[in-house]
Amino acid sequence: MEHHYEGQLEIAKKSYAGIIDPEAYVNDRYHGHWTVKSKQRVDGVPALLQKAFNGGKNNCTLTSMTAIFRYYHDHGYPNIPDDVFQLQQDAREIALAHQFKDEKGTPPTRISAIITKLWSRYGYAGHGSSRYLWKWSTFERELAAGRPFILNMANGFYKNHSVTGIGYMIFKKPGFPDVVLLEVLDNRSQNIRYIDFNEFNFWGSITRVLPPSGQ
Repeated sequence: MEHHYEGQLEIAKKSYAGIIDPEAYVNDRYHGHWTVKSKQRVDGVPALLQKAFNGGKNNCTLTSMTAIFRYYHDHGYPNIPDDVFQLQQDAREIALAHQFKDEKGTPPTRISAIITKLWSRYGYAGHGSSRYLWKWSTFERELAAGRPFILNMANGFYKNHSVTGIGYMIFKKPGFPDVVLLEVLDNRSQNIRYIDFNEFNFWGSITRVLPPSGQ
């Protein structure tokens, strides 16, 4: 039987995710003596549970959209509703016209279009932009700019699931490459979870939620 690492959920079984205690996990998986080199977090993104919304089994992407747009409501975009249930309903209506289905969820290739239409619904010229190949700098740039993003994964612990990226922690140890943990809200728990970017070997997409330029 495959066990989990210290600081990782038992159901994660040594995968790239399910990390609940970053320091314990890194020191167990990578054999001790690690210290925090840098960290970043976008504060104020609500931790929402997809099961609270209509069609909760496969609406993880819509739940991430709801959390991010609620964050932007508090950061200079008052036309966006403060009611997360209204926000989710608006996102769902648009998604239904872009191949969303309750039994299958949101096609990753349609996420950016739904985001762009949602910005437009509230009278803003923001947009979504998806990437299917990336480097760590792609994630780092968004977080440094205070922009939470949607990460959709096709396999592994988060198979066919979307989470909200809100931060990172980078650990250092003399003589070893840095260990990078991505900080996420996974729509299944209201607690912060972490993804080991060093073990990040899966197919997926990152969708940036970009507010109007110049605002």
